[in-house]
Amino acid sequence: MLSLRLLGSYEISVNGEPITTLDTQKGRALLAYLAVEADRVHPRDALAALLWPEASPQSALQNLRQRLYVLRKALT
Repeated sequence: MLSLRLLGSYEISVNGEPITTLDTQKGRALLAYLAVEADRVHPRDALAALLWPEASPQSALQNLRQRLYVLRKALT
């Protein structure tokens, strides 16, 4: 079971085990956003533009792919 604490100190655990590999602000922001907005579909280009508005679309999508990879790896 996934447990998130988003206010105060940021804490993530899976089945009671703390997850410490999400050490970037963007990775944490991505997880928080997806958890809070879990009831709707999020196009990758929209997520990329939200998290990396200053980057080119291609660069933003590459950054998103990397963050999603790290996120999946941390949570499995």
